[in-house]
Amino acid sequence: MNKSIAVIRLDGELEIGRKTEIAAALVIAGTESAILLDFSDVNYADSTSLAELLRFRDEAAKREVPVAIVTGSRQFARLVQYAGLSHAFRIFDNRAEALMNLAHDAKQ
Repeated sequence: MNKSIAVIRLDGELEIGRKTEIAAALVIAGTESAILLDFSDVNYADSTSLAELLRFRDEAAKREVPVAIVTGSRQFARLVQYAGLSHAFRIFDNRAEALMNLAHDAKQ
């Protein structure tokens, strides 16, 4: 089976009221070689969504699926950094760079 890079895109404010939606979006199907979390249109995330991101990262690590995040807003990028997630994920400012990085990992 030829695996490809999956893109999961969320936008707006990722807060507790969207927990079910976020959890449903952050799923690994098992058919992807890598996953790009495109959060370029996310401007806020609360601790609930950050916990979902960490759960997702742990599941991806168990399955050895590389994950990268594209952050668009400075506010969200700072939140990721302040929460210590910059060490848990590969963070990129633009989608093309993130996809190129993930494609390189998928070939190995």
